[in-house]
Amino acid sequence: MRTIEEVKEKILSAVDANRDRIIDIGRQVWQHPETGYREWQTSRLAADTLKSLGFKVTENLALTGLRADWNTGREGPVLALLGEMDALLLPTHPEADPVTGAVHVCGHNTHIAAMLGTAMAFSQAGVTEDLSGKIAFIATPAEECIEIGFRTELIDQGKIRSMNGKQELIRCGAFNDVDLSYMLHAGGGYNAWDGNGYLVKQITFHGRSTHAAGPENSINAMSEMTLAQCAVGLLRETLFSNERIHGIVTSGGKAANIIPDTAGMEYLIRSDTIENLKRLNHKFDQAVKYSAQALGGTAEIRTLPGSMPMKTDPELYELFKETTRTLETNPRFTEIFFNPGSTDMGDVSMIVPSLHAGVMGCTGAGHSTEFHISDPERAYITATKIMALMAVDLLYGNAEKGREIAAGKAQKMSIPDYLALLDSFTSQA
Repeated sequence: MRTIEEVKEKILSAVDANRDRIIDIGRQVWQHPETGYREWQTSRLAADTLKSLGFKVTENLALTGLRADWNTGREGPVLALLGEMDALLLPTHPEADPVTGAVHVCGHNTHIAAMLGTAMAFSQAGVTEDLSGKIAFIATPAEECIEIGFRTELIDQGKIRSMNGKQELIRCGAFNDVDLSYMLHAGGGYNAWDGNGYLVKQITFHGRSTHAAGPENSINAMSEMTLAQCAVGLLRETLFSNERIHGIVTSGGKAANIIPDTAGMEYLIRSDTIENLKRLNHKFDQAVKYSAQALGGTAEIRTLPGSMPMKTDPELYELFKETTRTLETNPRFTEIFFNPGSTDMGDVSMIVPSLHAGVMGCTGAGHSTEFHISDPERAYITATKIMALMAVDLLYGNAEKGREIAAGKAQKMSIPDYLALLDSFTSQA
């Protein structure tokens, strides 16, 4: 058996041999952005790439997701390496799709490229006999919680059951045998974070319409909504420091001379633990419902689970730092910090030891018009090398390192318990 250093050299050589192909995939996905559960072109590119490498690909998981396994044939942990595919909607970005307004301002085009680049390396390096266990390469849809109306339509049609892609992949069994998992997220630094979970709120206010010049018998649904927004705003002084409430107005009438009898909002409420999320859920619903009642109307609230809180596995993060140091000169790392944002990698972290690590290569704030891939070598190639070399460390020999970290799965939720938790947040009242 080769030494681990020799195995890593073969993996690095394979990545370098595929450098142009990896970057080209990332650029293709950038040029053809697709939002969550619509990533048909990106999914086809990923599937075709994996098939060209000799993989058997299971497609149409969570609509556009897929999985392909690299198997050593020896007993060991199942390591899931994830590559996100979906874009955001930001029509004002200079490179946004002129028709859809979609653009990869969170860098997910680099995520899927790095995952596929890692698959290239393991399929071509000839290191099967040096490792144990299995790598599951999983392309994941719909990380960004956008187009909520579209996603609830898919849920109502029975096409999906979850707002986010990794949740749906867990539901459909793609993680049933997985023991540990990680992914790399494009950005401007090397880091890892814990984060909030969140719930999705679709709210419809009901009132009574009249002519706006004779409103005495009306119940103005938009006024109900305005009062509810004020009540939610006043709730903020009771929130814990990491919690967030934010939303948009989706409807508020069609004509100025008609008192609107319906109005709509979409909100996300975020908190750092399941218990705090339950508490905030109750507070929010009270504020909205009683605001509507105060003006004689009613509020209908549909609640759907978004991502669950992210919990970083510290051993995986230490391995990430050690690996990055072998590729970069004096890289700077943050300690694991708390991010009030969310990711559906949090759902994966509920069931197996997980890492959602930041890598370099991008400039400009994520989700902004300034975001772009400024350093393709880091964003695509260094990210691929980090992802691949970490897998070697975890699965080398008898996969001792991977087994050690995977043992933490025993402290996580079972998949049935996790799914029951998701379902407990689903309501319409």
